[in-house]
Amino acid sequence: MQDRREFLQSLVFAVPALNSLPALRAMVQQTGSGVERFLFGADVYPDIESAEQTQNLLALLEHAHMNVVRVGESSWGNLETGPGQFNFGWLRTFLDELHRRGISAILGTSTFIPPQWLVAAHPETLIVAEPGLGPTHPMSRHSPCLNHPLYREACRRYIQALAAEFHNHPAVIGWQLDNELEFMAGIVCYNPACDHAWRQWLERTYHTPEEFNRRLELVDWGMKIQSFDDVPQPRYGMESARNNVHEALPALSLAEYHFRRDTILDFLAEQAAILRKNGVSQWILTDWNPVWTAVADEPAAQSFMSIAGLNYYQPSVDNAESWNDSPWQLDMHRSCYQKRRFIVTETRFGVMGGTTMWDPAPSKAQFHMWDLQLAAFGAAGMLYWSGNRWRGGHWPQWGGLLDWSGRPEPDTEWAVELGQFFDTWGRTLLTNPVNARVVAYTDFDSRTALDIYPPIPHSRTVFTEAFAALHRLGIGVDTINARDAAKLENLKKYEMLLLPAAIALDDVAVVEAIRQFVEQGGTLVVTPFTGYTNRDGILRGDGFAANLAKLTGGLVRTIRWTGSPKNGEKQQLNVRWNSAAITGTSPVGLDGYIEFLEIQEPETRVIATFASDQPIVDGKPAATIRAVSRGQVIKLAFWPADSSFLTLIEKTTRLAHPLLAAPLPEGVLAVPRTDNSVFLMNGTSKPLPFGLKHPAKDRISGHSIEAARKLAPYEVLWLEA
Repeated sequence: MQDRREFLQSLVFAVPALNSLPALRAMVQQTGSGVERFLFGADVYPDIESAEQTQNLLALLEHAHMNVVRVGESSWGNLETGPGQFNFGWLRTFLDELHRRGISAILGTSTFIPPQWLVAAHPETLIVAEPGLGPTHPMSRHSPCLNHPLYREACRRYIQALAAEFHNHPAVIGWQLDNELEFMAGIVCYNPACDHAWRQWLERTYHTPEEFNRRLELVDWGMKIQSFDDVPQPRYGMESARNNVHEALPALSLAEYHFRRDTILDFLAEQAAILRKNGVSQWILTDWNPVWTAVADEPAAQSFMSIAGLNYYQPSVDNAESWNDSPWQLDMHRSCYQKRRFIVTETRFGVMGGTTMWDPAPSKAQFHMWDLQLAAFGAAGMLYWSGNRWRGGHWPQWGGLLDWSGRPEPDTEWAVELGQFFDTWGRTLLTNPVNARVVAYTDFDSRTALDIYPPIPHSRTVFTEAFAALHRLGIGVDTINARDAAKLENLKKYEMLLLPAAIALDDVAVVEAIRQFVEQGGTLVVTPFTGYTNRDGILRGDGFAANLAKLTGGLVRTIRWTGSPKNGEKQQLNVRWNSAAITGTSPVGLDGYIEFLEIQEPETRVIATFASDQPIVDGKPAATIRAVSRGQVIKLAFWPADSSFLTLIEKTTRLAHPLLAAPLPEGVLAVPRTDNSVFLMNGTSKPLPFGLKHPAKDRISGHSIEAARKLAPYEVLWLEA
């Protein structure tokens, strides 16, 4: 034990992680996004091809009207062949050729796959996936421990040399940090360097064991600690060994999420600082991922990222869950850095696969719909993964523009058609961004708290379906985090604020800004699961959403999961609507989940009540509306299983797109643009009906679209209102 403690102490001065984030951010001088034309291209790997093959690839890109590539994203081992031995010649030759052809480049730092001479010689730098076991395999992706000093020092040396060599190359317009690092937010690393960084983080975050005990309510079940040395990282407990490591002690698992987030952001911020210090003036991004534990909208990321990059891969089979999940991901990445645009750093071409193909190739209509969907939601650039084809490595069966012999794939001409479209309409897309009149509150803290403390297994659906519902009305949606929501000037840009399952909403400044927003004429919509915990994941002791009670006019004292005919052989729970905006009966979704809402403020009108065979539920408020000065607040104590949420928003606001005659069916999304045009997208393999108030012209086909017809499978329309 003493030897281990001495080793950990020796890392204090060697590990920069988590100690240096504020100082590193101060070194980063963020530049603008620099996107002056719609970027269309592919991720390419000239280090695995001959010079002739590379020339053929570039000729194909030009044929497809492509103007940008991403390069060097996984090439560290081909650029640094030994400690301090750099082989930049092939990359410079390639960048020179790009510049000659008028093609731009996003250059990657490629730290997610370190050279084998580094990790094979120093296995102590690798992630330890389970306590007491050996390190991960050195040839796996994301194998190094982000907190290990030897790995961090090697990254610094390499990035400094890369920046010094290429910071002023005329072909380079942007730099990508690492690759898909967000996936690491849910990975617990038991490397001694991470164990030590974890305890340092605990001390900085909670200051004393007494504060840690208080904030995590460790008096419960007698779990109070006396030293941070007594707090190992989360691992399986006896009761959770068969299920989920997070069940061992949820509050500790939530803290670990925050620790991993800070580790990731510190690692990326250090890379950005090195680039800036060594002359890089182009914009900086990383390729974020569409994951629930997304880090992209964290304030720390906002401080050094120039624009959001996103790797986005759509499934080629009908998947309602994926279609409902896409709006919030695309809306968030478009709005998280207040650029009103984002770049798709990777999207699929052809099949998805690793050593086997595990998703069917799309049809032409489906493929075009995927790309037009991303453009509709605000992408200012789109790159396929990949251009040239892998023959070895981790993904030999993944699709590319070229086949394994180096010739164009049969469906490459589909990309050519899209290139022609972006040539024609790219400037219009850039100068007329998404028209977002609604802002939705979400951040890492609320999403991870809902992950650790889901009131019911499918709690997330409130969040994802709320975004999809607004897009079925043709309403544009931005997202906002807690730091930005605390400033009234940020909220005043919008007409409606949505709190969708904001379970960890506990910031006093945010609540005050929301109050002022409503009083000045805004609409506030509060869904179930809002304001249940604080940011440490401790359930409120004064009532759920108690901090919003003066606005909503009600307090949620307790909650129930009542069940349904399919679960517990219970009667289907319904609500009766009774307002000028909406009448009739709606089934309760979430398998009968409800909040017991107690009306506390005058002038709070109950617009729906529960209809149940259970006396403790029957007749209780299910939805309320309250006028607050010039604004209004809508509170839902349930989540509908039908389209009544859409009807409620349509009838109580004037936000629905004026061209739409009625809400769109499930499976169809609409995105409005600031020139009054609107995209309509059918994400299914079935024809689906829609109605317009009058005929409109489709910019994509040039045809006039009648007021009532069906969208063909995967059809996309871009209608001029």
